[in-house]
Amino acid sequence: MAAPPAGGFAPVDLDDPVAHGAAHAVRIAAHLEAWLGALAAQGVADPPAHVRGLLDATGFRSAVQELTPDLAEEVRGVAAGAGLDPDLLLGLQLIDEEPAARSVALAKCTGLGLALPGGPTWIGQNMDLGAHTRGHQVLLRVAPRRDAPAALVFSVAGVVALMGVNAAAVGVCVNAVPQLPAARDGLPVAFVIRRLLQARSLDEAVRLVHDLPHATSQHYLLAGPGEVRSLEARPDGVAEYRPEDPARVLHTNHPLGPVTGTPGPPAAHRDSQARLAAVRARLGSGTPTLADLQDALRSADDPAHPVCRVRGAGPQDYTTGSMVSALRPGTPVESWVSPGPPSEVPYAHTVLPATG
Repeated sequence: MAAPPAGGFAPVDLDDPVAHGAAHAVRIAAHLEAWLGALAAQGVADPPAHVRGLLDATGFRSAVQELTPDLAEEVRGVAAGAGLDPDLLLGLQLIDEEPAARSVALAKCTGLGLALPGGPTWIGQNMDLGAHTRGHQVLLRVAPRRDAPAALVFSVAGVVALMGVNAAAVGVCVNAVPQLPAARDGLPVAFVIRRLLQARSLDEAVRLVHDLPHATSQHYLLAGPGEVRSLEARPDGVAEYRPEDPARVLHTNHPLGPVTGTPGPPAAHRDSQARLAAVRARLGSGTPTLADLQDALRSADDPAHPVCRVRGAGPQDYTTGSMVSALRPGTPVESWVSPGPPSEVPYAHTVLPATG
């Protein structure tokens, strides 16, 4: 198992995909190998054949090519630069779609968004992907492309996005909602995240969530200066969750909006509810500071259902990373990022210049 990144957590530039793949070939190959090994440990007999079969049996490849052709080209370019099979690297993007194809219900990630008077808009989350991601975390500084602003993207090596912010002060965080259905076509969530980070306004990002076809059900927490939005997307529609306090969105892994779904595994539902109760107790009132937000994401107030996962015993029992960002109009976007469980790995401060 790889060690957590050492010596700070500085962004790496992503402009030319082939050059990026060549420069980070060892890291990307190591993460791909770790992921395939995790699939084998979960009972997948031949992980590479399984991944290729999944791509052949679904519409994911065509959706990526049709709806995000620049990102399809990026994945191919990174694969070429790193000397990797492009199908396997495309399969690596299927963070939620691959488990859904095996009927594995994911209950992971805790998100927060606050647009309270007198301060910045805050957006952040813990991303829980499993111990196979340990040491493979990366912070991408994506160059502006055409009309898309620059972006700061937390991910794991070789994956286009897990969460992030852009230079137009649009933030995107996500939570799996396993009670809602998945599809065999539509755009995989990693590509949806990067597409949303190409938006030049919060309103544009909200429209994209409504317009894009979704491969898996997902909660999209979107933020811009002065506003947070909570959208629960599924392959057959999108419903907006409107909390009693519209300036304060806290979300885990069960639907809170008007869309109801099939009950997930009882243990997973209890875990999601417990984590939501924990962050509501800490952040549900008052005016939390950055330290309060970070402490909430570090917390294990209910030891059986911690917000921050450090054990790594199961496929979701490890917080891959944590990110909190402050959004203000017309100013640089500040982010604090931990490449691992934030209770163990300190947050590093990074600034993304505002769009000119």
